[in-house]
Formats: sequence, structure tokens, C-alpha cells
Amino acid sequence: MRLRGRVCLVTGASSGIGRALALRLAEEGADVILTARREEALHQVAALARQRSPQSRVHVVPADLRDPAAIERLAREAQAALGPIDVLVNNAGIGYFAPATELDMERIEELWHVNVRAPILLTQAILPGMLQRQSGTLLYVASLAGKYGVKGGSVYAATKFALRGFAESLFQEVRQANIRVIVICPGSTATNFGGASTGMRREGILQPEDVAEVALSAILLPPTATVSEVELRPTNPR
Repeated sequence: MRLRGRVCLVTGASSGIGRALALRLAEEGADVILTARREEALHQVAALARQRSPQSRVHVVPADLRDPAAIERLAREAQAALGPIDVLVNNAGIGYFAPATELDMERIEELWHVNVRAPILLTQAILPGMLQRQSGTLLYVASLAGKYGVKGGSVYAATKFALRGFAESLFQEVRQANIRVIVICPGSTATNFGGASTGMRREGILQPEDVAEVALSAILLPPTATVSEVELRPTNPR
């Protein structure tokens, strides 16, 4: 119950890393807001979170993060439902993979809107309250593709490089207000997003629960300490 009384907002919470982390946050006693596009899947995760942690408040706010108006509504409804956000987890992301000359404008824009613009806008909506309270944690799920180029994934990698650049710069802006900024960079992970494109067996790569445990460990550090960035890889990919 190390997070009892803390309010956490998790994007991309209907599956994969977001789902795993949302469940772990609830198990630690946090009150959790779940958001993603798939409302039915969100309610399934919410039911499981309540089962594992009956004392936690769990609230669902479906939202399409490609839409700036939906992001504004999400921030407003989340805080109206459970109160000020203590931990914001910007996890939602998409990936389209093709040579740079073959990716069309529609997919380029969608990658940018979801992977970069959405976390920036949601941060802008939630951060003022953290600054006022002089506390909070902002966690961004990037990727090893945000540190090392990916053949056939140039635009995707560019969005993750951009997300890391935003987070690293933000850290310099808010650390004096006791706000932590954490970036998690997972390698190949067995999710519907990444596992299908790795060419490796799902059991031979990272599991969503692995990434969730690392993120949770960073969130649970004493308030005087922070992890700026973590690179996470499969021990023995195969």
C-alpha cells in the first residue's frame, strides 16, 4: 500500500505496458484513472484492478489522444473524478514501420500526434497543478528506438527521440519544484504493439510486467531521489 492516497493517470491503459502498470499501481493502493480508445477493454482492466485492490478508486475515461479536445476533456474529467494527479504516466503510443520514403503523410502525422503531441499536451494540462503543490511525478514510456536508430522505423524513432528530448528538457524546468521526470526506454516487449514485429518469440523478450515493475520502482523512490532514464532490455532475446 505504498501509494495509498496517490492519484495516478495512465494512458494506453487498455493493454500491454499501460495495463500492467495500472494494475500494479492499484495493487500498491493508488487511485487510478485509466484511459485509451477501447472503452470495453478499459472497463475490463478496471474490474481487475478493483478485484486486486478493493480499496483503490478506479475511474475510466475513454479518449482518443489524436484529438487535442479529447486530451483537454480527459484532464478535466480525470481530476474532477479523483482529484489532483500525483503521477502522470504517458504510455500511449503507436508504431508504423516502413522505409522513410514509403510512409505516407497520414501515418506520419498520426505517429507525431500520438507519440509526441499528445504527451506534451497532457503534460501541459496536468503540470500546473503539480507546480502549485510542489510535488508530482511525470513518467514517459519511450523506447530504445528513441536512443538508437531503427532500420525501417525512421519516423517512429524520430517521435521517440523527440519525446525523450521533451522529457529531458522538462526535467530541467521542474526539478526545482520537487517534480520528478522519468523516462523508460524498453527494448523488444511482448505486446500487440511490439511483440509482433520483433521476429522473436514472445517468451524470449521483455514482458509488459517487467517494464511495469521497473516503472513502479522508479515511482516509489524516496521523494529526494529520481531516476532520469532507464534502458531496459531482454536478458537473452531469442
